[in-house]
Amino acid sequence: MGGTVTAMISDQEARRAFGGRYRLLEFVGEGSNARVYVAEDLTLRRRVALKILRADAADDAGFTESFADQMRATSALSHPRVLPVYDWGVDPQPYAVTEYLTGGSLAALLREGYRLTPSQALMVGLEAARALVNIHKGGRAHLGLSPSAILFDSGARPYISDLGLAAALEEAARQAAETVDSGTTETADPVTARAAAAADDQGGAPASNSRIEQAQDVHDLALVLCEAVTGSRDLTVDVGGPDPIPITALGPLQAVLERAIAADPIGRLTAAELASELLRVAPLLPRPDSLPLAISKAPPADAGPTHGSSEAFEQIGPTVSERLAIPHDDIPRRRWPGLALAALLVLGGAAGGIWAWLSVGSDPTVPDLQGHPRAAAASAAAESGWQVNEVLVRASNIERGEILRTEPAAGAPLGEGETLDVFVSLGEPLILVADLDIVYGMTVDDAADELEAAGLDFAGETLANDDVVPAGNVIGLDVAGDIYELEVGSDVVLLVSEGPADRTVPRVPESRELDAAADALDAIQLVPRLVQEFSAEVPEGTVIAFRPASGNSLPIGTTVQVRVSLGPMPPPEPEEPAEGAEGEEGLESEGQGSGEEGSVG
Repeated sequence: MGGTVTAMISDQEARRAFGGRYRLLEFVGEGSNARVYVAEDLTLRRRVALKILRADAADDAGFTESFADQMRATSALSHPRVLPVYDWGVDPQPYAVTEYLTGGSLAALLREGYRLTPSQALMVGLEAARALVNIHKGGRAHLGLSPSAILFDSGARPYISDLGLAAALEEAARQAAETVDSGTTETADPVTARAAAAADDQGGAPASNSRIEQAQDVHDLALVLCEAVTGSRDLTVDVGGPDPIPITALGPLQAVLERAIAADPIGRLTAAELASELLRVAPLLPRPDSLPLAISKAPPADAGPTHGSSEAFEQIGPTVSERLAIPHDDIPRRRWPGLALAALLVLGGAAGGIWAWLSVGSDPTVPDLQGHPRAAAASAAAESGWQVNEVLVRASNIERGEILRTEPAAGAPLGEGETLDVFVSLGEPLILVADLDIVYGMTVDDAADELEAAGLDFAGETLANDDVVPAGNVIGLDVAGDIYELEVGSDVVLLVSEGPADRTVPRVPESRELDAAADALDAIQLVPRLVQEFSAEVPEGTVIAFRPASGNSLPIGTTVQVRVSLGPMPPPEPEEPAEGAEGEEGLESEGQGSGEEGSVG
């Protein structure tokens, strides 16, 4: 993540388990506030990304406290396009542990000289805007959106990263600035330079108002998209005249991004409005090509310090092919000739009557088609020789196939051969699957109520094992991995927990060391218990076997005996003769011998 340029890590870094748990494998990159590594989680045996903030941040008690609060809030946030935070701490520098993504960052892609097409930018912007909607719902803001904060997985799906880090730095900058303003210190930490960026657009006061901060997020995202397409963060270009002109390379995105960066933050688009506007113009663009990501590699788990060569790392978790942000039925039928569309009228003769009723005289003006079936547009185009561009959109309370509006609008003149844009309803807006994450952990009845409230139909249950959610509670929705939106009224099956899956007792490690055997059981949540016994075959202090034996299936939390050898059984010590008469001793000895042999037998 964060680019394709990597470097070696020092021997001192390689030997250290950061935070007592994370072994640094490879240095990825460095920014003004942090260094990023690929690391191995020694506890869970997985690759992670480890971001270590600069050392002087640890000296600021206010920052450390704000950092912990932000990381705690971010780790509790669940959204498919917000990079999850696994862990954080101070050791002695503040650090954050996140999912390791192999697709690099948007900044790295742009540094290679690649520019996104408007379609690709729309896809990235739509996913980022949806993530911001989720972030803003909790009253939070990112405050640091830039190309380096947008990362990609191996399936080219974008994620917003660094949520909470920018806010923590922002809070530290504010506190430092307030300290400077109050005269309590003569100099400020370099991080105070960010205080100026925290001023809102309403006169320079700190951006404490969440609405202003959230508007700034939308503003920053719009500039990121502009930069990704044009290489510049300016939506206009100076041609030497009195007014700059728009950059034509953005196409239909131009007007949307201009609204997102409006001078007055109160008048800017919200994240939800930005997502809606991007969806609205999506049919005007072709489907996006795949992004040319250079999937990064990570060293194997048993590697030492990295020296530039490494084995390919297969990312754990869901990685799918590039998600197309535009649903299949939202793709427009591009500029059908009016006469070709008129041929469809053979299937329904009523459309001709509608057009005759709508037409007034012979003037080539656009009739009022709002509320009429889409066939009316075909009839109008056939009569006037127009080309028709059908734009499929979704609208509440408008039946599928009904015309919402036209461009040009009703009454406007339109010459023969010109194009009439007809906006046709696809029905109710789609329901985001991500917005239904609230059912996680609910009872089936409560989750079914939530589905009904969202306009969906509960259609049954699918059982699955889960180590976290109690048996009988909901894990999520049983939908295919490439489905992100649902039609209103869709049947939805809930994925319901059966509790943890049974564990299979592993094989004894080849080393037969007690610690290794105990760790193998701990890793699959079986409880090891030491049992010592004599063995002539297995050396003292090493593991003989597990009981129940390897290969058995056991419920989670079951105790498994780890049988450890005490070595060969020592020979019995010779018995001393009892005191008394010789005859009595013989009888006594004989009787004792008969008794021991019986107990053994």
